Amino acid sequence: MLQMNCSNCNGIIKSPLLSEVQVIECPQCKEIVGVEDVVVSSKNFSINLRSSLKDLLLAARDKFRLNKSHALDVQTSYDINNRLARLLKRNDFRLNISYDLYVQINFDSDKRLARLLNLSSTGAAIEFAKYGQLPGNNSETEFQLLLPGHTESLSFLAKVVWSRMPEKDTISQSITMGVQFKDIDEETRACLWDFIVDGETSAHS
Repeated sequence: MLQMNCSNCNGIIKSPLLSEVQVIECPQCKEIVGVEDVVVSSKNFSINLRSSLKDLLLAARDKFRLNKSHALDVQTSYDINNRLARLLKRNDFRLNISYDLYVQINFDSDKRLARLLNLSSTGAAIEFAKYGQLPGNNSETEFQLLLPGHTESLSFLAKVVWSRMPEKDTISQSITMGVQFKDIDEETRACLWDFIVDGETSAHS
């Protein structure tokens, strides 16, 4: 059984969904809390999933950097990405971005900057200021991202799959939006994955 401690009341939350969701309701305090530090627990042992993930990511990063062949590097990163996704029982692992990293969204004749909230090799969550024209749900946009340490932006199509407007009684007036990447070549996907690996391992090393 998967379990974690509630960050609000420190009670134990047990659910098989802990490997698939990012937030969950605590059965004790009824608060919605972030999923973190999940362990696989039984009567005799427990395995920390984040520690196992960290070890896998470190091994993946080392393998990438030891490769001498660029083609092999792209294929290896793609394969490990898929294996990790199966391990987590999710479509893809997402890296939460804790600092200001902006993307440009081009749609119709408009261009908007958005703050990157999280990133995977198949999609992202972004945040806009409330005012200004925004792409509609199911519309296609051009997603441009300049990764730290790179001189050229990555550019590819992205489809808007969800959007959330701010609640009337909240201070924040930002609009969050989820996009799914489309038609990404393997080299670009591997570049995104390498950035995700670096971010995850540096955050938890």
